[in-house]
Amino acid sequence: MSGSALTLAYASIVISALLLIVWVALVSWKESFTAKKIVMIAMLTAVYVILCLVGTIRLWWMNISVATLPLIIASLLFGPVGGLFVGLLGSFLEQLLTYGLMATTVLWLVPNTVRGLLLGFYFRKKNYRPTRVQLIGVLTVAALITTALNTVVMYLDSVVQGYYSYAYVFGGVVTRVLAGVATAVVMAFVAPPVVGLLERTMEGVKKD
Repeated sequence: MSGSALTLAYASIVISALLLIVWVALVSWKESFTAKKIVMIAMLTAVYVILCLVGTIRLWWMNISVATLPLIIASLLFGPVGGLFVGLLGSFLEQLLTYGLMATTVLWLVPNTVRGLLLGFYFRKKNYRPTRVQLIGVLTVAALITTALNTVVMYLDSVVQGYYSYAYVFGGVVTRVLAGVATAVVMAFVAPPVVGLLERTMEGVKKD
């Protein structure tokens, strides 16, 4: 890929991500943000970052992690706003603490931000009470989309940073897909009881 084409692709992703974030913010502008809601989203973001740092097994071409749990919980509790903020802020802090601020940092914010938005909108459509089958289905689809986005971002990052290798970027795609799907199924059984516990401890928090 030529330098100009890579720059164009990079700029397109960044602009699209920013427009998506602005759109969600505008849609949610009139939603109430109670103190409890803000604190809970902040706590879930912190848990997300901690799990990314200590609850993740980092292999050469893939990560096995339970860090998606707080993102799923935020989406189930607060819809797209919760998913957006935990995915966006959590990813930014994790990247900052792990790799520092780089030219491609913003690219790595896209996959889990998109995951949080997709889950949040779906859960809101289901009145925040998806069935087990629906939960497994949407988490699996979100995992597949996130894996695809991560692969694209990995490719762009490797080209920009000068470490591109076909085996590194694409060699583990099948394994990453299987790991994502397996994690999604596990989270479908873990997330609901945690959400139920949190709901009982924070009555009165309004959803989107």
